[in-house]
Amino acid sequence: MRRTIQDLVASIDPNVKIEAEVEDLLLDIADEFIDSVTNFGCRLAKHRGGDTLEVRDLQLHLGTS
Repeated sequence: MRRTIQDLVASIDPNVKIEAEVEDLLLDIADEFIDSVTNFGCRLAKHRGGDTLEVRDLQLHLGTS
């Protein structure tokens, strides 16, 4: 089952509501972020000669270890 952003917000504070336009904007931003990280990771995997996207490829882009 897929949770909505409103469900996530309600789990933090049930009294807070977000407008549909705000939810749409947040979903667009999340999609762009996922695309960016995935594209970078795939390019990095290809650069290192791999044929599989690995966690380390994503970690380099995100600056985490």
